Amino acid sequence: MRQFILLSGAALSLFVGCATPQSVCETGAQTTCAKLYECASDALKSNSTFQQSYGTNVAECESKVIAANKCSEKKEFNQLCANTTMEYDLGKASECSDAIKAQACADFNDTAKRPAVCGEVCK
Repeated sequence: MRQFILLSGAALSLFVGCATPQSVCETGAQTTCAKLYECASDALKSNSTFQQSYGTNVAECESKVIAANKCSEKKEFNQLCANTTMEYDLGKASECSDAIKAQACADFNDTAKRPAVCGEVCK
């Protein structure tokens, strides 16, 4: 099974000035889960390990990912990075979100084809 890593809010498009760390985290979960359920095969979606991690539908996935990423605890944008000493770039996060949304499922399902800009969100 492909390892799906929430980009901690990197999957978002927000109006400048309206974003909070919590909303960015939640929007990232929403975008990731929507794309995941669009692109995952029925066989994968029916797999018990997948369901344990991502639920049986988009809404369950969002709840699970938001809880797993502790979105309600995010007070600073840098907390959205795996290493909180890194600086989170909201503009790059928005570009990453757009790139993920634009990906064909074959590319989304291939971890080697992660949009390059997604690697620039936390520096």
